[in-house]
Amino acid sequence: MARRLLRIFWIALLPCSCAKIQGKLFIMEGNFFNSRGMYTEAISSYLKAQEYPEARSYAELGLGSVYFSLDEGSVALERFAAAADALKAAPKARYPELIYRIQYNTGVARFKEGDYAGASRAFRSALEADGSRIEAKRNLELSLLSLAQKKNTQAVSQEAALASDEARDQNAPLFEYLRQKEQNQWKSREWIEDAPPSEPDY
Repeated sequence: MARRLLRIFWIALLPCSCAKIQGKLFIMEGNFFNSRGMYTEAISSYLKAQEYPEARSYAELGLGSVYFSLDEGSVALERFAAAADALKAAPKARYPELIYRIQYNTGVARFKEGDYAGASRAFRSALEADGSRIEAKRNLELSLLSLAQKKNTQAVSQEAALASDEARDQNAPLFEYLRQKEQNQWKSREWIEDAPPSEPDY
């Protein structure tokens, strides 16, 4: 009787555990295809894994990495954001590596898009998940340096634009005078109809 009850218990648990395993298998399959550049097959595997709640955030992360490899930065960022959203209800202490990878990959994608402020925020979040990662520290420093350089470049170009506007305003009377002179010169050169001849033309 005890063996029979034990067998019924394991049969009842089997579909639940198979579902969890199946989602992980699709993730592993997607990772395999992704690492070999077989992006269509990887996308298919990750989309299948999305059907399993335990694998959803991993699937979104995988899809984001595929789209990033395909130079689809905005789509990759959407997928990384979806992966982070899928983890909101879960306790952070349970998934530190996944949180790190989502934030780190978000930082890399934002940096490539030229969003240095967003990249620095993502790298900071990655370091909050795992402060021992040197690559995240380096990329945070690089993002902050790039952000400062971008701000300096924008300030210099704004100053140059203002100086150009001032020079244009100062030279406006001179340009107007030259334009008038040129118009008068062209008017004097315009063809004037010949007067009718006073003597008969043979």
